[in-house]
Amino acid sequence: MSICRYCGQKTGWFKDAHDECVQKARLGLEALKTCVADAVVQGKKYDEVKDQIGGLVADSSIPNDQVLPAIKEGWSEGAEKRSIAQPISDAAMSDFYRAAGLTQEEMRKTAGFIAMVFSFLIWTVLHNQIEPYQGPVRFNLQHGEVPVFGIANVLLTEERTTSSYVGGYSGASIRVANGLYYHLGGVRGHKVESTSLQEVDYGDFLMTTHAIYFGGTEKGVNFRLPYTQVVRFQPYSDAVGICKDGGKERIFAPQHVAECGWFLFNILQALAAKESA
Repeated sequence: MSICRYCGQKTGWFKDAHDECVQKARLGLEALKTCVADAVVQGKKYDEVKDQIGGLVADSSIPNDQVLPAIKEGWSEGAEKRSIAQPISDAAMSDFYRAAGLTQEEMRKTAGFIAMVFSFLIWTVLHNQIEPYQGPVRFNLQHGEVPVFGIANVLLTEERTTSSYVGGYSGASIRVANGLYYHLGGVRGHKVESTSLQEVDYGDFLMTTHAIYFGGTEKGVNFRLPYTQVVRFQPYSDAVGICKDGGKERIFAPQHVAECGWFLFNILQALAAKESA
């Protein structure tokens, strides 16, 4: 006879858990994640929900090795929601996961942690508390220009319009005498234009207090775009579109940072607004 790993009672042959115990624990884990996510969104401290978490663990017989992963997942969900909702500056969210027994290294790659960092960067711009970017800067900045944030491996694409002709025919030639031909006029057809995104280059992207820099590593496309020349920013889920005065939209898409369009759009809007002011 086997013993259920959830309730500790006998299960019968060839089973290590009762079906109802598995289901109860699964529902308990979901409730635990929701509890943590809601607490983070509401700005609560870990101590305020610690007893509630303990009750869920006990009532649902959640194994100890599943508790921290569930808290981690719930924290990430809540941190992402709160960070995207508005720029944040407080450290309460970090204090929450530390009090639960998780480290920064364990949380660093979660979507919630990345969103929290992005949200804080936007907050520093809005409140004139920018700390210079500490990563590699491969551009020659102008005097007084402060690097704000850089991203490597960014794909630059641009809208391109191509033309083609449809509905035409090339005509035919009819022999009317020895060595003499009559040519029926061919029709080229009507012109059709189509717009598509074409890859321009792939490289480093840097935001400063005065401009945007791009350094291509594949085709050598390099430029500096001052905010004063930008007429519009366009948010996408994983990219940002930038329209220069008199130019076509260029789209910058980080290849290794998912769902960052909201961050790029908001921080660039904030930097451009400060520059124009």
